[in-house]
Amino acid sequence: MKRNFTFLIILSLFLAACGAKNDTQKQRFLIRGNEALSQQDYREASRFFSEAIKIDSCYTPAINNLGIVYFEQAQYTKAIQEYQRAIQCDPQYLDAYMNRSNAFYERREYYSALEDLKYAESQMPDSSTVYFRKGLVKAKLRKFDEALNEFNTALELDSANVETLINRGSVKYYMHDLEAAEADLKKALDLDVEQSNAYNSLALIEEQRGNYDKALELVNMALTYESLQPYFLNNRGFIYLQKGELEKAKKDIDRSITLDSKNAWAYRNKGWYYYQTEQYDEAVKLLAHALKLDEFVSNIHLYYGLALRATGDEKAACKQLFLAKENKEDVTEELLDSCQ
Repeated sequence: MKRNFTFLIILSLFLAACGAKNDTQKQRFLIRGNEALSQQDYREASRFFSEAIKIDSCYTPAINNLGIVYFEQAQYTKAIQEYQRAIQCDPQYLDAYMNRSNAFYERREYYSALEDLKYAESQMPDSSTVYFRKGLVKAKLRKFDEALNEFNTALELDSANVETLINRGSVKYYMHDLEAAEADLKKALDLDVEQSNAYNSLALIEEQRGNYDKALELVNMALTYESLQPYFLNNRGFIYLQKGELEKAKKDIDRSITLDSKNAWAYRNKGWYYYQTEQYDEAVKLLAHALKLDEFVSNIHLYYGLALRATGDEKAACKQLFLAKENKEDVTEELLDSCQ
């Protein structure tokens, strides 16, 4: 019996040594994967994380970070699969929930994103990041009152967060509270004068006020910091549309689409360009495509309805105009009366 006991002790020590070696190896693979990821070397990052997972099939940090590799390459479905695998291994692994919510957001699966964020909130009720992200999702869903509440909570927890201030300002803009929106955006610039998104949003406020030259000045300021930002280029194109400088508008909008072929706002604006140039069939095609890409684009039903009416499709036009009213777009009662 004594011999057997000694053998068991030796075997246990051997297994413990193997386990320690495996732990060290997988941690090294994780570190090297993280280094490759930080350098945007996605192929190497994927290889190192996969090696770590071979050692431990439920090594959640490596699985989660493999999801990030896919996310950074806009392969959101694959990213979600990895995040889900991490969650299956550890149902309380919060990083995976937060990251999966980001991937759902990019796939426009906003309600799924919210479910992950609600779980994160239950575990981290004092995290300003959770409320900030909930605000982003609710803004996309055009639930502006709820989005505003989320951003307010985030700012109570982190009052000097520039991103939250900018996004709260943007929500106030969509709620047509231009002065309050402007105050948030200017406060953000007081904290960081190089915040290009703040200049871009201030430009949209001036566009709403009809101050097109001022709007152009502000969006150009945004573009000095990010000259190839597709949303800024698109917004400058929209301002040119409002000024009646249609070919300048088309140039910026086309450039925006080249840089981001899934930019629904740019397709909306190009559709509006075709409407203004009386190419109504083309306008209908572009606006329908914008709607398919993102049904929550501002005034999309209004513009689509007007384009359909211009082609003579009154029934379809009225359907879109009533949807515009339902979505609180800038549709007038006069337009709706014509559908009676």
